[in-house]
Amino acid sequence: MSEPFDEVFADLHTGLAPAAVALDPEEVFNQPDQAVSGSRVEPGHHEPRFDGDTSELAPEVCWTLQALITAPYVSEADRKYWSCVLQYEDILRSRLAELGVVLKINREHRYAFTEPAVDPSPHSRTILRTRTLSLAASALALYLYQQYLTAPDDPIVTTQDMIDHMLAYKRPEDTDEGNFHNKIRAAIRALGEAAIIKQVPGTNRYVIYGVITSLLTSDRIEALEQRYRAIACAEPLQDADGDGEEAHGA
Repeated sequence: MSEPFDEVFADLHTGLAPAAVALDPEEVFNQPDQAVSGSRVEPGHHEPRFDGDTSELAPEVCWTLQALITAPYVSEADRKYWSCVLQYEDILRSRLAELGVVLKINREHRYAFTEPAVDPSPHSRTILRTRTLSLAASALALYLYQQYLTAPDDPIVTTQDMIDHMLAYKRPEDTDEGNFHNKIRAAIRALGEAAIIKQVPGTNRYVIYGVITSLLTSDRIEALEQRYRAIACAEPLQDADGDGEEAHGA
């Protein structure tokens, strides 16, 4: 017997590494020329950014710290922040640690993100909030991960590619095509809001961001693949610690 539709597309939980706030396509695809990759922030005296500013860090470092907390990640494309991450890594890592946040840097794919530290103290507070992705969005994320590995130099998918893949989870007796497509498009929007994919302006094409390789670890991939194989074979599903994924924001 097939898995009920509502269970396949239910909101479930695991611990996906962070990603949450959507990026403006104009910011992603039309970076300003004045922010040059590799430019250095010179130490020294800096004017206060606002009344009451007592920070000893340069404004650019403060803004980078803010971006690391509020954005899903900072990449080489974010040229005004990326060079600052590399130049002030130790300082940023220390300031984030004070808030119970861990800085992660992927030097191969050139991006950095933050995730909550595992602090057993009862006095610890969580600065980063999490957002649950539906199982449908998790299934789509797994597909996008596989597509990224296949073509990392040209990680592009279309809306139809994603719809066609997700139709494999539709039960033959389910005749509500419109509702099913709405669920799929909601999953696509959720991954866009999590900055895992970004629509190329004016097209039906999406760029898959390399950060997906950090979001889906081998353990998570194995657990998701097991569940989706069970769905495809109409077998009972074995829930472990939950089946959806979580994405974080500030």
